[in-house]
Amino acid sequence: MNYQAFKCNSQKEYLGFCEEKGFIYSVQIDEGTYAIVALKEATITLLITFCVQKTTSQD
Repeated sequence: MNYQAFKCNSQKEYLGFCEEKGFIYSVQIDEGTYAIVALKEATITLLITFCVQKTTSQD
């Protein structure tokens, strides 16, 4: 992910600040796929990606 893609992504959430990495955000990449990224001096660092799966409830 580059800075322009991050800037235009409307599905991001600020999580906090890290002195070493910068501002930390959760960003939705695709349906059910997310990334935790760091923003420091207009540079995006990918920290982790993960997928969320829907569960079916059993009654």
